[in-house]
Amino acid sequence: MTPLNSNSLKNLMDRIEDARQGEIRSLIPHSPTTIEIRFSVQDIARGYDWIDVVFRIEGVNDAKLVSDTILRSWDMSEGITVELTPNSAALALGSYAGRANEAPVYILGTSIGYEELPFSG
Repeated sequence: MTPLNSNSLKNLMDRIEDARQGEIRSLIPHSPTTIEIRFSVQDIARGYDWIDVVFRIEGVNDAKLVSDTILRSWDMSEGITVELTPNSAALALGSYAGRANEAPVYILGTSIGYEELPFSG
């Protein structure tokens, strides 16, 4: 897992266009304080080839999750919001800049990392 900082986050989100029109592959709570969410997205840097990106949020202190059945049919037209501050990290489904905790699905924690994986089609 590669930790994200402000610069690497901006670069990644630009490359995957905030996961707009992507697909949610899985949401896995590894522990009460660690949650992973996997998306299939198009990567601009690879000529719009599809890849999977896994985000791992550590130090989870608040989350609003839904069942896998709902996630698999989630409309990703708004993409995702991922935000970092020196003491927190947030990931939300949809466009919720500055208000991730208002999203229908969100994960708030202390840090976030990511991993690029082959497309799981």
